[in-house]
Amino acid sequence: MTTAGTAQGAADAHIDQRFVAGFLGDRAALERYEQEVRASRLVEHLERQAEVFWSTVQGVTTRGHRYNTGRVTGRAGYGEGIRLYAILRHLRATVAVETGVCNGVSSAFLLLALERNGGGTLHSIDLPEFTGEEYDAGAFWEGKGGAVVPEGKEPGWMIPEHLRGNWELILGRTQDELPPLLERLRSIDAFVHDSEHSYECMSFEFGHAWRTLRPGGALIADDVNVNAAFAEFAAEQAREPVPLGAKMSFLVK
Repeated sequence: MTTAGTAQGAADAHIDQRFVAGFLGDRAALERYEQEVRASRLVEHLERQAEVFWSTVQGVTTRGHRYNTGRVTGRAGYGEGIRLYAILRHLRATVAVETGVCNGVSSAFLLLALERNGGGTLHSIDLPEFTGEEYDAGAFWEGKGGAVVPEGKEPGWMIPEHLRGNWELILGRTQDELPPLLERLRSIDAFVHDSEHSYECMSFEFGHAWRTLRPGGALIADDVNVNAAFAEFAAEQAREPVPLGAKMSFLVK
C-alpha cells in the first residue's frame, strides 16, 4: 500500500471509531452494515460508472475547475457512503431528503439503505450542471466547483436501476423547492445537504430541515469546513457533530 493509501486507511479507521462512539455504539453493527454493502456489489457498480465518467471528461475543465464525480473513488473513498448507509439502516429510515445529487454516488448508498429497510423514499433536489453546456453568469453560486453530470446523462445516472423505484428527483434550487417538499412530507428521518455550499444556503437548509426532522433523526452535511454555517447551527442546537469524513459531519436531533 502507498503512503497515501496508508494515511487514508488510518484516517478512515479514526473516523469509524468516532462514528461508532458518537452514534452506533457498537463496532459490530458498522461491520455488519459494511458487509451488507459489500454483498450488494454497489461499490463495484459505482467503480464501473466512475470509469465511464472519467473516460468522458478527462482533461476537460468547466468554469476554470476540473470535473469531478462529487466523490473520490476506490474502496477508501467510499467510507463516507458506507457510513451514510449505516445511519439510515440504524435509524430504520423510510423518509429521507437530499439536496445535491450530481451523478448520484451518495444517493445510491441512501437508496440501498432504504431498500434494505423494507421501503421508503429518498426525495432529492438537484440543480445540475452538464458538461458541454453554456450557462449564463449567475446560473450557479460563485463558489461551485467542478461537480458536473456528463453530457447525455441525467442527474443520478450512476444509481443502479433496481434502486430507482424508491427515488423522487426534483429539479431546481433548494431555496425554491425545499420548503414545499418538507411541508408536504411533514416529518423526515434524515436530511443530507450537498448542494450550494454558501453560508446562506446551508443555514437556510439546516433551519428548514431541522424543524421537519423527527426526534432522533439525522441532519447530515457535506463540506462543513467551507464556512461557519454548520458549526454555528450545531452550537445553536447544543448538539455535538459526529464526523462521517474529512469534510462531512452530522447531528442527531
